[in-house]
Amino acid sequence: MRIAICIMIAALAAGCGSPEVTDPAQPSPAAKDSAAAPPAQTEGHQVIGTRDGGRMEGFLRDGKRDGPWVSYFAHGGVRSRISYVDGVEEGSTEVYQENGMTYYTGQYRKGATVGEWIFYDPQGKELKRVVYDSLGAVIK
Repeated sequence: MRIAICIMIAALAAGCGSPEVTDPAQPSPAAKDSAAAPPAQTEGHQVIGTRDGGRMEGFLRDGKRDGPWVSYFAHGGVRSRISYVDGVEEGSTEVYQENGMTYYTGQYRKGATVGEWIFYDPQGKELKRVVYDSLGAVIK
């Protein structure tokens, strides 16, 4: 099911002419910006360097992300904000362009993309809206 969602989102992204639109059904930029090395500890506040010179910050509980995590570009600007519960995305997410403009916003429920997601171009103009059902399937 997740593969079908990814294919649909990729097709939608290609259709709007913006190859930069990220698939929210995939791990968030905070999750994708994995560290060059795993964190030294599995509990407490973490600051993890990313391969591109940025960093991620958040809390680990039992080795899993828990609570709000923020990812930063190498220049220090915020790349993304997302919350986790027991290692799974939960709640609202905001992802930003490197210039500080919003890239996309949406909601996760138990790791599934749900509700309305809004995508923007680098100048902040809305590109499209995608609506997901409670299971993460595209409905509009």
